[in-house]
Amino acid sequence: MNLIPGFNDAVRCRPNLSGLRRIAETGLTTELFQRARSPERKQQRRDEILRAASAVLARDGFDATSLNAIAVEAGMVKSNIYRYFESREEILLRLMLRDLDDLLDSLEQAIRQPVSVAEAATLFSKGFAQRPRLCQFISQLSTTLERNVTGDVLRDIKIALFAAGGRAAGCLRTAFPDIPDERGLHATQLVFSLVAGQWPMSNPTGELQALLAEPQFAAFNHDFETFLRDALMTVFGGIAGIR
Repeated sequence: MNLIPGFNDAVRCRPNLSGLRRIAETGLTTELFQRARSPERKQQRRDEILRAASAVLARDGFDATSLNAIAVEAGMVKSNIYRYFESREEILLRLMLRDLDDLLDSLEQAIRQPVSVAEAATLFSKGFAQRPRLCQFISQLSTTLERNVTGDVLRDIKIALFAAGGRAAGCLRTAFPDIPDERGLHATQLVFSLVAGQWPMSNPTGELQALLAEPQFAAFNHDFETFLRDALMTVFGGIAGIR
């Protein structure tokens, strides 16, 4: 019942004050975003949106990172995000590729000459464990992130992932010079599969987390880095033994 004429309409039309404050603070108005037409300015806007998404992820977690939340953090309206990304999932996929590049940069710096199986397994497992956001992205890749992007974006993502796999395989060929190229690529795929499967198992949430804290379920509790290192020693030991 509307006791005050026009009151309900006014409430429905009430602006998002936090978003307006964000726009006022950053100066990122709709007009400004419309002027981002050159490739350089478009890339700048994309970077700003990715930084905003990164901040929302760190503050609110994966499930709560919505386009609305990213838009508010970026100081823009949601509709403007579609000028630069087609969906929330594309934004998260682009962040995943950046995290992956960072990991590979680290591995390429650390593996410059042949190393032991144990050392390679330690470097890979520690590299992933130090990047929990990347591990979560990988665990959500096939089931969630790739489900809401179009063919062109998905193709671009897959090409980038294939290139990343080649870099990881290159690290393995440096570590174990005698392995065939195809074995290095296969081992890289196994690494990603292990991360995708073990990350959610090592990081349960909600009721499952409470349940697994009971002593009778101790066998199901695995430290992610330790489990991954042990598994990679098996994988890397297998490929390093092939001549």
